[in-house]
Parts: sequence; C-alpha cells; structure tokens
Amino acid sequence: MLNRVLTVLLEKESLDEVSMIDDMGRLLSSVTRAGRLPDAEAHVALLIDALEAQQRMGLGDLHEVWVEGKDRTLIDIVTPHRILIAQGREGRLGRWRHSVDHLRSALATTPSKEVTVDV
Repeated sequence: MLNRVLTVLLEKESLDEVSMIDDMGRLLSSVTRAGRLPDAEAHVALLIDALEAQQRMGLGDLHEVWVEGKDRTLIDIVTPHRILIAQGREGRLGRWRHSVDHLRSALATTPSKEVTVDV
C-alpha cells in the first residue's frame, strides 16, 4: 500500500526514486524508474551526517535535508519512525516538498506491508 503513495510522488514530480526507511535505516518501501536500484545505504549515511551536524551545532530538530547538484535529494522526516527520501536529476526541490506535504498523512500512516488476516 505504501508503494502506491510513493508512486504518486514518483510520477507527479518526475523523480527517479522515492523510498521510505524507518528510524533504524531499514528500507520500508521504494519505487524507482526502470533500471535504477535504491541506494538506501547512501541515503542513510547522508541522514546520519545531517543528524550529527544538527546535534553538534545545537540547531534543534531536523525536519528535512535538501541536496542540490547533478543529482538532487530531498530527505523528509515524515514521523520520528518514517523517513522519506526522494531523488532525481531534474525538478524543483520546493515542488517535491510541497507534494510531500500534501501526502504527509498518508505517508505517515499507510502500512508498509499488506497484512492478511485469516478468518
């Protein structure tokens, strides 16, 4: 079910990859363009660096990270236990962020695995 919400972001904002990880760095869900694999390890390392910098500088809570360059990355702390990573080569990070805000409640509450119950 979470894949459906991530697919909306992937298609709407011309992203190459959208992933959701938990607070332990485990991949919950990921959708990518054909031929790409999610680089969750690199994203977790970037998030750890941002958290360490935030703590060292005493800047308060970390809510998001924007990285601009050849590749663009948006990391958004949706909840303390769910972290969204959006990556692409083109597009505006502000538009990505706006779309994430519109889907925030679905991103925060949609189960990452479909659970079936035997009756």
